[in-house]
Amino acid sequence: MNAFLTALIGHGFTDQQAVNTYRSFSSFLLGQLLLESAVRGAETGPVCESLDEGGAAIPEGDGRRSLQDGPEVYRLRNMLSEDRSEGEFEVSLEALLDRLALELSQ
Repeated sequence: MNAFLTALIGHGFTDQQAVNTYRSFSSFLLGQLLLESAVRGAETGPVCESLDEGGAAIPEGDGRRSLQDGPEVYRLRNMLSEDRSEGEFEVSLEALLDRLALELSQ
């Protein structure tokens, strides 16, 4: 996540543009993964009971990572934690519809 944000900012994105792009990319990717999982027969409904991890250990010390290990994530944490899902959906839907209209006009 930090590398993604750093690359965007390094290519001239403002902080807000980088956060918006990260959110759009993540939403697209998660939607695609959910669809692919469902096609392959995975259960996609809500979980009714807690997952029993069987006392599994966290591999390679991942649990010891600090938010400060990702300086861009740490710096942008307030923007990243805002719930703007409704507005983001509207913007993404409009972009998709514009793209479809462009495809039809060619």
